[in-house]
Amino acid sequence: MIVASCPFEPESAYGFARAPSGDASYRYLWRSRVVVTKLDAEGTPTYEQIESVSFTDFAVIELDGLIFLRIENAGRNIRDLLNALETLVGMGFTAKSVTFDKGRPSSVFNSVDSSKLVGLKVIGTVLADDLVARMEFVSKEGMVVENMEVLAGLKYKVELAVFELVLSGLRGQISFAANGTVKISGQIAPKLISLVEQDLPLFV
Repeated sequence: MIVASCPFEPESAYGFARAPSGDASYRYLWRSRVVVTKLDAEGTPTYEQIESVSFTDFAVIELDGLIFLRIENAGRNIRDLLNALETLVGMGFTAKSVTFDKGRPSSVFNSVDSSKLVGLKVIGTVLADDLVARMEFVSKEGMVVENMEVLAGLKYKVELAVFELVLSGLRGQISFAANGTVKISGQIAPKLISLVEQDLPLFV
């Protein structure tokens, strides 16, 4: 793996290491500095620079000749990680998010005993000619979008959909966001991750 050529060392501004989970998982680490202001007894400020280390875990998955990058603890911005990978790989490195939509649902739903929609966020809902709303729905019993009268006839885009899944009596949750983020949790999380990953080539 090319990231082995850029290890994170004491003098490094950034680098890579194997993630504790092992397998094909890696950790991108980078240093950042924060200036802290301290006041003495007379109120005179002094400034101290503190160095911290942040990290992002990711996995590299190869399926059908394609390489996928799974960010395991993605923050608001993964630009630093992508920039570091571009530096290692060279010019021509590109990455794009894989998104799931209603027309191409993941086959994960066909591989579990039951599933239900328990959370839904929609945006761009036009309630009047000059009014756009953001709406969020939550239900422990599950929802059927086609039966939700409040959305009937409205133009909207799904920002987030959260499903509760049951497999062999064990529960888990999977959420799909419009920006390509997929979050998985619960007792069957490892199984759900493998089911989602096997579908990835279908969405490219």
